[in-house]
Amino acid sequence: MTVINAFTVDLEDWFQGLTSTNVHPENWGNLEARLEINTHRLLGLLAEYNVRATFFVLGNVAERYPDLIRRIDAAGHEIGVHGYWHLMVHRLSREHFAEEMDRALERLRPLVSRPIIGHRAPYFSINGQCLWALDVLHEKGFHYDSSFFPTRNMLYGYPDSPRFPHRREQNQLIEFPVSTARWLGITWPIAGGFYVRSLPLTIVKAGIRQLNRQGQPMILYMHPWEMDTGQHYSAVTFRERITHYHGRAGLERKLRGLLSEFRFGPLAELIPAVMAPA
Repeated sequence: MTVINAFTVDLEDWFQGLTSTNVHPENWGNLEARLEINTHRLLGLLAEYNVRATFFVLGNVAERYPDLIRRIDAAGHEIGVHGYWHLMVHRLSREHFAEEMDRALERLRPLVSRPIIGHRAPYFSINGQCLWALDVLHEKGFHYDSSFFPTRNMLYGYPDSPRFPHRREQNQLIEFPVSTARWLGITWPIAGGFYVRSLPLTIVKAGIRQLNRQGQPMILYMHPWEMDTGQHYSAVTFRERITHYHGRAGLERKLRGLLSEFRFGPLAELIPAVMAPA
């Protein structure tokens, strides 16, 4: 049987992901909003290839763009939670994180037709320091999380985490780590964002094939702003200029190459394979 890979989208505007503007939500209203135009473009691409995805949505985005969330849901895509303010979970208290989930769910649930069962932390910020967050998610009725980044970069990572989807014995929550490949005894990030924009398409495809040969899905992620070649913001740091702007021009071509060769679906469709007895 062909392995189903997961296509996931972190639904946030460009200024909510930049670490320099993310910390000043009071200024977001003064920055050019480009989420709707980029999301419509992405929805068109997914429809062209008949692919349904999982959209992890910020509660703040749902509050500002309820009709956009309704459109995503009506197109058959799965809706998950991405927090409310795009905060790093490992910097929150358990109580603050629980409040973030409640507020986001309050905004999202009236807009969608199916139960919300999935969560992804902003910046993949659940790690060994805050595994209590998974207990909170279980208490709130979530079935799965996709917040582990099983290697490390300059901002985040959980290199000690399992690389493949698994069920947590502590609370039965399913964890879908973003995908990595193993070459030369090293774990390499390949799953999306900066990595898909920067790596040659042949390398990304090789990583997917490696995972699929092992019976494992590719958990691919992206943001709508990564397809936006018309947006420029001069007040970015040197790191942000690389991590947020490099490779945008070639991303749609790469996505078309992946969507035409591999089978993708929403994360919820991968749950039965994880729950099946070994």
